[in-house]
Amino acid sequence: MMRRKNILVAALTLVAFSGCMVGPKYQQEPADPKVTYSGALNADTTDLVKWTQFYDDPALLQLIQTTLDSNRTMWLASARVEESRLLAGAVKANLYPQFGFSATGGGGSAGADAQRVGSGFDGGFFEVMGRLNWEIDIWGRIRHLNRAAQARYFEEQYVLHGLRVSLVAEVAGNYFLLRDLDQRLLIARRTLEARKENTRIISARFNEGWTNEVDMLMAVQQEQIAAAAIPNIERQIRQVENALRVLQGMGPGPIERGRPNVDQNLSPNAIPMGLSSQLLERRPDIIAAEFGLQRLTERAGVAVAARFPTLSLTGVLGFASPELGTLLTGDGAVANGFGSLAGPLFQWNQLRNIAGAARQGIVQAAAERDQTVLNAFADVDNSLAFYRTFTEENQARQTQVQAALKALDLSMARYNEGFTSYLEVMIAENNLFSAELEESATRGQRLNSVVSLFRALGGGW
Repeated sequence: MMRRKNILVAALTLVAFSGCMVGPKYQQEPADPKVTYSGALNADTTDLVKWTQFYDDPALLQLIQTTLDSNRTMWLASARVEESRLLAGAVKANLYPQFGFSATGGGGSAGADAQRVGSGFDGGFFEVMGRLNWEIDIWGRIRHLNRAAQARYFEEQYVLHGLRVSLVAEVAGNYFLLRDLDQRLLIARRTLEARKENTRIISARFNEGWTNEVDMLMAVQQEQIAAAAIPNIERQIRQVENALRVLQGMGPGPIERGRPNVDQNLSPNAIPMGLSSQLLERRPDIIAAEFGLQRLTERAGVAVAARFPTLSLTGVLGFASPELGTLLTGDGAVANGFGSLAGPLFQWNQLRNIAGAARQGIVQAAAERDQTVLNAFADVDNSLAFYRTFTEENQARQTQVQAALKALDLSMARYNEGFTSYLEVMIAENNLFSAELEESATRGQRLNSVVSLFRALGGGW
């Protein structure tokens, strides 16, 4: 009875000691950011819509889905998440006793002198043993390791979510750029055809002596300006197509098109802006940075716990006998238990410096987390500003195109009637060409600003 009582007291003592954790304790700091966005359009606090609901172009939706399924970087990030999950499970197992077994058998013959010097034994030897090893986590070293492994798993998981957000935005951005380039190519080809006709007419007039050679040469120049723009745009189209193909895990090739940019329906009004504090819960990179801070805090706890002794228990239970037939008899039973206490003594401040360096890692991770938060709010505000200014710029470009188109018609009429030189026509042509290209570009940039806002708010996962 007394023996059982002693065992119970010893067990309770171990449990009590195992509840003592040394090292820094992770605590998530409550964030109360004071942020005022410029031009926030929708203060709704509902959850963000999914990318499948936000984009409505079937071709774009298919591109995004293929990218998320086949992108090699996604595969790599997914493997890292699975790796960290398995490692977390392996570390967690250290909290519990470890059981194993061994079985040995053999025999031989040796003379008396050989036996005296330990060079062999005469007879047989059979052993079957079960073994127990358990490190009692007095100072929390193993628990810190377990929490650090779990934090790493969640950190990698949100890194994967962040990659998904980036890929969705990158595909959408490249797609709208591609459709913008398609529109610019259409403008260049249309302009080239019109200028070819002008060159034909003016060359005929020159051959008939109705105009001078300068006008004809200026018309040729205008035609070649439009002609040179086409291969330039085609190069850009091929680059963007290949970029999209690489994102999808494919080799070079064409990209299926959907709606032109003029028919795309994207607006910040469809995105619930929410409160500034909600951004901290929406952005996967912020959440990942928070888990990174937690991981380093727990690792610092491991470094502090390494300065204290470790207590380990070892148990052996089994049978040993010189003959196989008597192996499982009572005389062959073995039951042994051992306890060991080991710890550092003179390390010349090595462990203290390691623990101090680990604490500085916490400071760095906290600074990185704070910087990630600041960058997130800046991303949102920049995207709002871009949408507002690109909207205004595109409206101005549309008015510019209409004015340039009318000016060209009037200049051509004046030139045909002999009231002005071809220089006025050339200027009007260049103005229209530039205005149409810029209008297409700013329309695409306006769409991309909405994509950036959706990404900045954490949308896409």
